[in-house]
Amino acid sequence: MLLWYDACIARLYLNVKAMHTMRHTAILLFLLALLSGCASGREAVAPAPSLAPPTTGITAAPTVAVPPPDGTVDLQAARAGIQATLDDFARAYNTGDADLLRATVDQTSVPLRRLVQERFDAYQRATVGGGGAFAYRVAGVEPRDLGFVLARIDTASGLRADWLFREVDGRWRLSEPTEQQLGERFEIESEHFVFHTYAWSDDVNQELVTLMERARERVVNKLGREPEGQYNVYVRPIFGLAPPADAGALAWYQAATRPRGDRIEIYAPGSYAFGAYDPAEGWQGLLGQVLVHEYTHLVHLRSFPEYYGLSDWMSEGLAEYVADNPRAEIVSAAVREGRIIPIVDRSNVTAPQDLDHLSLLERDVGLAYGFAYALTAHIVERYGGIEGFWSLAGALRRAPGTGEARYDVAMREVFGVSFAEFDAGWREWLRQRY
Repeated sequence: MLLWYDACIARLYLNVKAMHTMRHTAILLFLLALLSGCASGREAVAPAPSLAPPTTGITAAPTVAVPPPDGTVDLQAARAGIQATLDDFARAYNTGDADLLRATVDQTSVPLRRLVQERFDAYQRATVGGGGAFAYRVAGVEPRDLGFVLARIDTASGLRADWLFREVDGRWRLSEPTEQQLGERFEIESEHFVFHTYAWSDDVNQELVTLMERARERVVNKLGREPEGQYNVYVRPIFGLAPPADAGALAWYQAATRPRGDRIEIYAPGSYAFGAYDPAEGWQGLLGQVLVHEYTHLVHLRSFPEYYGLSDWMSEGLAEYVADNPRAEIVSAAVREGRIIPIVDRSNVTAPQDLDHLSLLERDVGLAYGFAYALTAHIVERYGGIEGFWSLAGALRRAPGTGEARYDVAMREVFGVSFAEFDAGWREWLRQRY
């Protein structure tokens, strides 16, 4: 799973509407710097954060503060303390001060501190030493168990994040409970899913069930087929949950050798790993779209196995199309600038930079997802609806050869046009639509 950031303006570490994974087994859309006042749609690829600890500047672990015996927290004092911490967090990003950043994080929360540090380091490398416009404002706080407080945070870019803090050595720091503190994992069964979750997420568990069932309904209605039985959904309330997972996605689909081994994993809202969202839509709007995308991958594999394992753009374009995620802003800009990512790249044999090999792209991966959506939408609109899409998928599977020659055979068979004619028509469609 990769984490995307915008190297053109080098301030947004991720754009919530323009992030995704490069494989069908993992996705979207995470957002770190959420957080800057900038906005852009052009993306570059950053290496996925490693799970190794930072190699420099780790301070000694502070003493863990003991919650009051009655579990009460002075919310007014907590709010002021959290705001002070967020001011330092923003200043650390804006100035490149790693020591100041570390002082804002509970160093005993080891996985979280590593994640925060790795994101900071990646941002500083991308921006060549800070200079951002990060700012945060506490919009509200609410108490959680074990002395934690959940803060609703408004960012300079107009997004909202929900982060956990606790008081450590007299200061409110970014933190999260340990896996042991989450308690025993238990199951919630719905009509089509078995959720594996924790009491810590009781405030959102039922909403997650509802979102997953709605995502299923949308996908089945759009594609016309449905997998049988129940599938597993695993909720991750914290980043530091075993086995380790990348925090570059809100949710992801993981296929198994047998259908019942398939799973969808979700980072629960109310955690640093969840990222940021548009407060007008709520976290439900963002996560709901992601779940539609991921469940589309599951249905594609389990209900359309005869059309699986095809070009990258077909798998991701279908999922983006069903999720209704056109990424119109970044695609429009690219079309205006003449930066249309080709379906087939003739110039690079070993590492083609095209939609046919989306997972090999060295940059503009989020943009490629937008073009994959557009290519799918074009086929559905001009060549016989979703059945036209499946017809092309089947023809490509039967067609010999590679590259344009393979596409030419398949498109002549099902659409009655050459690849060159199809490509010219798609590019004209892009100019008209975007």
